Amino acid sequence: MRSEFESLTESMLDESDCLDDLVDAIREQRQAMRDRDEELVKSLMDEIRDIFFDAQTKESIRDDLAKKLAAKYSCEPRASSLEKFMNDYDKANFNGAADRLTQSIFILKSEMLILNGMIDQNERYTSMLLSEWQRLSGGRAQSGVNNSLDFRG
Repeated sequence: MRSEFESLTESMLDESDCLDDLVDAIREQRQAMRDRDEELVKSLMDEIRDIFFDAQTKESIRDDLAKKLAAKYSCEPRASSLEKFMNDYDKANFNGAADRLTQSIFILKSEMLILNGMIDQNERYTSMLLSEWQRLSGGRAQSGVNNSLDFRG
């Protein structure tokens, strides 16, 4: 029978695996965007959404387990508080899982910063292109019809 601490450790590793899958999918999507593979980008968007929801579920499970253990031992639901009640074996495994989860979160945050940078850059380029388009068209908004044509007598 697994101890409650082993269950928490396992949930942390499960969440880490899920976050690592999310990072892999985001990187793959970024490459698909470079390759202009629209179908793969769309497919990966769906996969990322599914992994994201799975990660949220795993986070919720981990959080619930930590809160239950914290209530049982009258401490904070934090790794530093919970490890005080573990034997050496559980503590070593738990700390390894906590380090892995921290690393997975750090990598995901880095990927999100890259993605946000790409979005900001795209927004700037789009704004520049629209501004140039407006300048070239004399400030007139065109909707696919050449507004310089006048069919009146």
